[in-house]
Amino acid sequence: MASATATPNRRGVTELYIGGAGDTRTRLVAAYADERQRKFAHQAHHDAHYFPHYASRRIQHIALRDAEIGRTLILIGHSWGGDTALRVLKAIRPISVDLLVCVDPVPKSRLNPPPMPRNADRIIHVDARPSYPNRSDQVKGMGQWFGGTLHRRLSAAHALIIADLNHFAFAQMMFAPGEDGLSAADHVERIDQPIRPKAASSSSAG
Repeated sequence: MASATATPNRRGVTELYIGGAGDTRTRLVAAYADERQRKFAHQAHHDAHYFPHYASRRIQHIALRDAEIGRTLILIGHSWGGDTALRVLKAIRPISVDLLVCVDPVPKSRLNPPPMPRNADRIIHVDARPSYPNRSDQVKGMGQWFGGTLHRRLSAAHALIIADLNHFAFAQMMFAPGEDGLSAADHVERIDQPIRPKAASSSSAG
């Protein structure tokens, strides 16, 4: 019988990417997920899947199926995809995901906010705070005016990464370093390893 908590690298790794409201047009997250899947083309036990934010039932199906066979689960949502990720988490309880990454998430509704992420072993919150806002940040601002923010929902995140980037810069935000030098992409790559800060480069001889 499968454990309620996915065990890292026992039967492989499944990365689930969820795009925001306009991602079917902009393909910000879709292109990133496609590139990840190309990287794993010849690896039978590592997959990356992309979903639009409204495909929560499909995401749940893949997550439950792969948890049942003991795969490591990584859930990554951008903008409205972050809202969907939190709702998927609640729907798959008592199954846990090994890593939840919310990249500049925006809730869909103040009246029906997403739940707290109680079944994620590790949570990374990437928050875009650009020095020079552009139209994508205006879109985010409108979304937050209607839906609020997810800062309280993600207050228990293990890492908060502040990125001086615009809302649509999904790929760049994935690689933005946190205070410990680790990016969200680093946390994804190191899912099967103990998380340690990146060591500062040294010129001293070993």
